[in-house]
Amino acid sequence: MSELPPCPDRDLMLELSETRRRFHRTPELSWTEYLTTARLCEELEALGYTVQWGDALYREPPGNPPDSDTDRAAWERAERALGAGNRYLPGMRGNRTGLVATLEGGGPGRVYGLRFDIDALPINESPEMGHRPAAEGFASEHAGIMHACGHDGHLTIGLGLARRLAASRDRWNGRVHLFFQPAEEVAGGGAVFAGLPQLAEVERFLTLHLGILDRYRIVFDATWIAARIYDVVFRGRASHAGNAPQDGRNALLAACQAVQGLYALPRHSGGMSRVNVGRFRSDNAQNVIADEVRLRYEVRGADNAICDFMADAAEQVLDGAARMNGVAWEKSVFAEFSSYPNSRDLAASVAATALALGLPEALLQDSFLVSASEDAGFLIQKVREQGGQATHLILGSPVGGGHHSPTFDFDEELLGWGVLLFESLVLNNDT
Repeated sequence: MSELPPCPDRDLMLELSETRRRFHRTPELSWTEYLTTARLCEELEALGYTVQWGDALYREPPGNPPDSDTDRAAWERAERALGAGNRYLPGMRGNRTGLVATLEGGGPGRVYGLRFDIDALPINESPEMGHRPAAEGFASEHAGIMHACGHDGHLTIGLGLARRLAASRDRWNGRVHLFFQPAEEVAGGGAVFAGLPQLAEVERFLTLHLGILDRYRIVFDATWIAARIYDVVFRGRASHAGNAPQDGRNALLAACQAVQGLYALPRHSGGMSRVNVGRFRSDNAQNVIADEVRLRYEVRGADNAICDFMADAAEQVLDGAARMNGVAWEKSVFAEFSSYPNSRDLAASVAATALALGLPEALLQDSFLVSASEDAGFLIQKVREQGGQATHLILGSPVGGGHHSPTFDFDEELLGWGVLLFESLVLNNDT
């Protein structure tokens, strides 16, 4: 396996490592990134950026917010940490998290947009000494929440880039929008941020993800499979299971048959396709025919068309199971991930920049289809449809126990390379 060379700027690495560890200790779930947003706003404004957050960003509240108990706990935790009178927190009421930071360079030039997701996952971080954050004292301080997908690293790259661009603004031209996006894990933030007026200005758009490949690779044209996630409720009629089974309409049986049918769906020959049922709940006594069952399922496809094919097929399965058992059913969209192709010209420019920085050619990879989903596809699609160029990078690294695991971790040297790569692209604004 090719090794990653150390980032040549060791002072930068010390700064980034401290930043990453500070944010790793205080993870926040999707749509509750109150503390993270406030701390980012404070530093970015101090650097001279124009920052928009909270009410200024949102036309309406998010469509898939967390439950009220989760939200209340996050808000109270942020209030305790930030203290009374914090100027950033009040505007975030109603899950209006995330921010956009804007800086003007020394003269006219292209408008760059760079996106960094900031949310964490509902996972208990490992306390084992073989897990570096635990061994070195920067594991999560928030019970049941963990940065288990590298988003603490993503926002660290964004903040490190912001510092360097602010210090060198007379050396680059144009305008930069830094999008610190919430709620990637539930595919909500990307759709909201794709509609922001700042994105409508962007001519060159870049985003990245750490890990993914579990080996050292820099990928310049990474695409992600599309996904559609739905909540479903089956409603039947309750009846005594022994005394009057004929009077019941069994929602549980319908739901079970639906789940079996979903997993039996044929796959699409045109590319990767997936189906999974992740939640299933029926609060019911054992001697009563169940009258209500709720489940959440997802379908995925290598592109939007394949994903839509799977979604249509899944709907037929659900409807058939309901009809067989004489029950009603309905579904609602929980979240969607779009898949959209990158700009090959921009990917090639990133590759040339990586070589110029001294990254070895053996580590560079042109393209990769990730068998997971990422809501940056909405932003990439928006920029490309308005005539700009956009691409998604992967900074590949071994990641401990894997993504979304209690022992997830990554090589922090990638933070420095990410900052240098993005900085070079902005400084060479004629790209």
